Amino acid sequence: MKKTIAILFFLLVPFHPLGSPAQEVRIGTFDRTAIVIAYYRSPQWSAMLKQKRAEMDEARRVNDTAKMRELDAWGGQSQELAHQQLMGKAGIGNILDALQPAFEEIEQSENLSSILPAPARDSTAQTDDVTDRLLDWLKADDATRKTIHDFEQAQN
Repeated sequence: MKKTIAILFFLLVPFHPLGSPAQEVRIGTFDRTAIVIAYYRSPQWSAMLKQKRAEMDEARRVNDTAKMRELDAWGGQSQELAHQQLMGKAGIGNILDALQPAFEEIEQSENLSSILPAPARDSTAQTDDVTDRLLDWLKADDATRKTIHDFEQAQN
């Protein structure tokens, strides 16, 4: 009897591992260019611009020339940064920061370990494109999606 149990044990072990099975690493990826375009056309960015315009209006009203210069410089720097990001010559840290709530939501709902710009750096991980989910989160409208498509076509 003991011999039969031992044989069954050795036969079943390969089919029934004692430890928990290794969990597959899944990484979400996104099209960097699409997200840059969508971010700068998003309601989030629009709200930031509206706030800065209101600050400029107030600075003009009270004739605060230092504040007007500061805001004017901010506008020029923001525009240059957006251009450099679109061309892939600048990091997108400000955009990634703004997308953190979306990343957390998508990572949890899709069981992802992280979300990175495509191509993913870990060749052993399964990748899932989450660009459309991020575009939805940024409230990208049809005009924005067409702009993304047209930009991508022009680059090819």
